[in-house]
Amino acid sequence: MSSAIDGITSNAASATSSANATQLSGTKDEFLKLFMAQLQNQDPLSPKDGADMVAQLAQFSSVEQQTQTNSQLAALAASQSSTANAGLSSLVGRNCTASLGAVTVDDPMTIPPIETSSTGPINGASVVIKDANGTEIRRIAIPAGGGPVQWDGRDASGNLVKQGSYAMSVDSGTTTTALTANWQHSIDSVQLGATGSTLKMGGIEISPSSVTSIGASASTTDAITTALTSGATSQGSNS
Repeated sequence: MSSAIDGITSNAASATSSANATQLSGTKDEFLKLFMAQLQNQDPLSPKDGADMVAQLAQFSSVEQQTQTNSQLAALAASQSSTANAGLSSLVGRNCTASLGAVTVDDPMTIPPIETSSTGPINGASVVIKDANGTEIRRIAIPAGGGPVQWDGRDASGNLVKQGSYAMSVDSGTTTTALTANWQHSIDSVQLGATGSTLKMGGIEISPSSVTSIGASASTTDAITTALTSGATSQGSNS
């Protein structure tokens, strides 16, 4: 009888991470029934050691507390995730700068440009693109004076890449000064997934942690540009 109780206690301990409140309640009832049966049917001449009984109860109590703690932590994590997702939604429509790195290509035809710059001449530098296996599939030269670099979503053979994960990096070549390369585009939407949230930027998805700066909304920028253009045109007509 003792081994049966020990077995139930051991099983409960090993299943702590996945047990929910209902499962724990069932296991607790079974434990108590066996524990009482053990007390009622123990050998009077060789009774169960009280210390062992206390240890069994303490072990099960510990498992119960751990399960409740895990449930509370899971609820807290879900709440924090919802709050974080609500915060990310404020980025939709805003122009953001994001560092290169791991990206998910959704539409190879609408990949945003990469803005490059350096404090000095750029020599032999390029943007390097690798697939999920770490194999280099494309290398795009960076102009000597920097500026936008556009990946057309094709590999070195001219074939459109498939949807999936890719890694973007910069090979500075013989450039001796600091070289920066970043995505610059408006955020179209927040993608919610089982493994976390991502930001959709044109035809790619990026990690929120890669965002390095947040600008005005695209509509605000367009309005300012239109106003400045209209003002310049008006001044030209008056002169």
